[in-house]
Amino acid sequence: MTELDLDYRSLALAGVFQCADLVRACANGLPVDKTARSAVIAAITTHNASSMSQIFPDPHAFSLGVSVAAATLGGENDRADVLRYALQLVDLARRLKNTPVVIERLTGGLERLHDHPEEIAIADLYQETISTLGKRIQVSGNPEVLQQPGVADSIRTLLLAGVRFGWLWQQLGGSRWQLILNRKQVLEALKSLQALTPERPEDNES
Repeated sequence: MTELDLDYRSLALAGVFQCADLVRACANGLPVDKTARSAVIAAITTHNASSMSQIFPDPHAFSLGVSVAAATLGGENDRADVLRYALQLVDLARRLKNTPVVIERLTGGLERLHDHPEEIAIADLYQETISTLGKRIQVSGNPEVLQQPGVADSIRTLLLAGVRFGWLWQQLGGSRWQLILNRKQVLEALKSLQALTPERPEDNES
């Protein structure tokens, strides 16, 4: 599969939804797709990528996001939290683009994380940067799970990854209005991408 074969704008949107769905699973103590999780977290430190293939080295690892985005936008599932998280991640990416001081702080933090992207450090960076943009994401879930050590860090890490994909999606020409006014076109693009990134058997393993 070459770069010319892929619709990277739709793949970036799938990245947003993949992060949102992983947050939902994490917050409710549900099995988390390890391949999908590793793929989105790895993209956090790709802000200096010279090609899309550096951000998406294995497009199949985003099959979860592609299917979740298509189902959610098409009204085929009842994951209201996923849609809410996805829209908020896109909005946070837009706010970040308009806040140079936070961009500078985030970029510096990412440079320091590059060789050692530990979850707790990524979560701290999220709090120091994205959480200061004025509109925090309220994550819903199982209260007992949310109080467990490490769960908050995992969620913040996934949210930072989601902002990264939201930024990329807008950089490639995506906008929130497309999800409202051109949803049919977005869905058609996602379904075309779904044919190129079919789910593998191991994608559903926790």
